[in-house]
Order: sequence, then structure tokens, then C-alpha cells
Amino acid sequence: MTFKDAFPLEIEFDVDRKRLLDYLLAQARIGCFGSALPFCLLFSLPFFKAHMLPYQNAGALLWLGWLTVYLIAGCVVCALFGSILYFSYFRPSARLQAANLRVMVDGPYLRLVTGGFILLDQRFHFRDVSSYGTIQGPLLRRHGLKSLTFRMQGRPSTPPLSVAGLVDPDRVRDVLCEIDASRELTISFPDDATETGSDG
Repeated sequence: MTFKDAFPLEIEFDVDRKRLLDYLLAQARIGCFGSALPFCLLFSLPFFKAHMLPYQNAGALLWLGWLTVYLIAGCVVCALFGSILYFSYFRPSARLQAANLRVMVDGPYLRLVTGGFILLDQRFHFRDVSSYGTIQGPLLRRHGLKSLTFRMQGRPSTPPLSVAGLVDPDRVRDVLCEIDASRELTISFPDDATETGSDG
């Protein structure tokens, strides 16, 4: 199978696995500790109120002191609970995700391998892929990364697929656009010599 573009039939794009791992670990820490903190603080308030029932007429300083104690206790519970989640699941999963990520061109297909404990290997025909782009939020910028995004045709209501960790994602986006323009058709083009013979 041949195509009229200057790129090899199969291409695998480089992944900056170290930066990707740092980014995924930061995401995991924010998720584990940031999401647990509000629940632990709210959980500590009923205990604080129950403890202060006998001290309804106590001064504001006593109330403030015990409130501080219970809020600190809630933060400690958050740290313990978040650490269990982080070290038991999310940290190993992030390491696997950084190691497993692969973005490849396989003839007329874009192949994407993602996942941690569960590996997902997807192939998309170029005729079904559109709207390539890159995005960079604050966390990605902090780790020197951008996400490559692309949208699947026929799925206007679903968010585009996003892949973080590629080396020079802007170049990858441009290369994929050129390849897409050449390979989105299902037919393969014969070489110039064959074309010349058929014209005659």
C-alpha cells in the first residue's frame, strides 16, 4: 500500500515519559488530596458540634480553639485517606500510563495506545478523524507539556480525544494533518510508472 505523501507508511511519535509521569503524578495528588479534603472537613464539623454542646455559653476563644483542633484532625484524616488512595492505586497507575502511551500512524490508521492497569489499544481510520489541535492549561504549562486533541466525525456532542506527553505536539499535529489529507481515502494510489502505463 502506497500513499502520495512524503512520510513513511508507519510512524511512531516520541513521548516525553518523564514529564508525562510528573504531570500524571501531580494530577493524582490533586485528585486524591484535593477531593478528600472538603469531605474530611465537613465530616469533622458534626463531631465538633457534638463536642461543644455542653459549652454553649463558653467564650468565642474556646470555640475557636476546638474548631481549630477538629479542622486539623480533618486535615490529618484527609492526608491519611489520600495517601492510601495515592500510593495504593493512582501512583502505580500513573507510572503505567506514562510507560504505556504510544501514538502511531499505521498506513491509513491512527493508532493510540493508552491506559494504566487496563490497556486500551485503538485504531482510527483517518477518514473518521478531524479537527486536530493542541491545548495547554496551567498544569500542563507547569510541566512543559501540551495535549494533542482530535475529534471523531459523527460525535459532535462528545469532547475531543486528548493525548498529553508527546514531544513537540505542534509538529505532530501538523504531520497528522498532512497525513490525514493523503490517507483519509480507503484506496491506495499506484506509483507513477503504473499511472503512466494505464493512461496510455
